[in-house]
Amino acid sequence: MRKGYTKDVTVIADILAEAEILWLALNDSEGPYCVPVNFATEGNVIYIHSGKGGRKAACLNTGSTLAFSTAVDVRMRKGGDNACDQGYLFRSIMGHGTPRLVEGEEKMHGLDLLSVKHLGKQLPYKEAALPATAVYAIDVETVSARVKE
Repeated sequence: MRKGYTKDVTVIADILAEAEILWLALNDSEGPYCVPVNFATEGNVIYIHSGKGGRKAACLNTGSTLAFSTAVDVRMRKGGDNACDQGYLFRSIMGHGTPRLVEGEEKMHGLDLLSVKHLGKQLPYKEAALPATAVYAIDVETVSARVKE
């Protein structure tokens, strides 16, 4: 494995806990599609939510493998007077998995995880919004981290 890369589950979990946005790389008949999403994790599962219509939902509904990535602590590392001596420091993860639409208790559990991660507590939901909301669990198949500090 290249320098700075790791599959250490603690490093990966720390990065995912700190990150606010996950980038999904999807593909459909129109071509590649990359979209940022809010997310929460539990074990080897990433939960996201979406409206039930639109390109993102259509891609996720196929159940096709997707890629994902996120980064935290991104900052410039200034080198000398040569452009090649410049760079960035960061902690990031990337991986791939398979999405599946979840319903019932798992849907509500996923929404609760999202609420706690991004709002710091579980809040009530508007009952009228729940039927229009899709929740997907992405079963992580591979994931690795890169740390440049």
